[in-house]
Amino acid sequence: MGELKSKRDMASSLLRQLEGRLRCPYCQETLVVVGVYKLVCVEAHSFDLSKQGTLYTLTQSGSSQYDKPLFQARRSIIQQKQLYAPMHERLVQELDEGNLLLDAGTGEGSHLNEIKRRFPTILPVGLDISKDGIQQAAKAYQNHVWIVGDLANVPLCNQTVDIILNILSPSNYGEFKRVLTSGGKLIKVVPGTRYLQELRAYTAEASELQYSNAKTIDLFNHHFKNTKLHTLSYQKEVTSEERQWIAEMSPLGWTVQKEARCDYINNGCSFITIDLTILIARA
Repeated sequence: MGELKSKRDMASSLLRQLEGRLRCPYCQETLVVVGVYKLVCVEAHSFDLSKQGTLYTLTQSGSSQYDKPLFQARRSIIQQKQLYAPMHERLVQELDEGNLLLDAGTGEGSHLNEIKRRFPTILPVGLDISKDGIQQAAKAYQNHVWIVGDLANVPLCNQTVDIILNILSPSNYGEFKRVLTSGGKLIKVVPGTRYLQELRAYTAEASELQYSNAKTIDLFNHHFKNTKLHTLSYQKEVTSEERQWIAEMSPLGWTVQKEARCDYINNGCSFITIDLTILIARA
């Protein structure tokens, strides 16, 4: 009980640092902290911190294909295996002291935690539509603000966010532009052509269609000017257990037939390719 209370109290303290920046998802008025665990707007819409320290801001039931096993696999491959460590090292080069950083589509929060661990002076906010993901994030990682919310209705006020991270996740550029400060930075990470190609080889359409991120890059460039593009590509050795995590954590794994999936896990390549494109723009 004490642990749960401390998480709630810690989340309350972090929310006070966000006072004046949080927005009601119903009426778009500013939310203020009332008492210890409640946020209220002038229209009397109220939101209570959960015992785990999470904030629920969806205006209707959220829909997500992601489930607990997927989030557990993601946490294992990101935190335990450190598969994305080179990406995390690259991303922290874009941060400044004291930044309010929004991880849009945070999942179970492992990427954001790795960024916070490397750059502890940021104020990290993780937002995802999946309640399961946010609950796992709050359970595993303290000193973050964890919000169940919609990328199409971000519960933050206009021009309040210094950095938005959008890692291997859908985007809502209209909302991103709205919440970014003048000169604020959007960092979007998208798969490259060879991303997880060892797993992709087991999909039914592998021989028919090569993945391309060209349309995603074109859309990013349509919304933002003077963008920068960086590529990051490397390989890491993986065990059978780690191949199972990879198959479980990636939507790509959903397209692999059960027999082929087992073949990949038990007999697949002993390494995995991480091939990423990092897109950076300023508001």
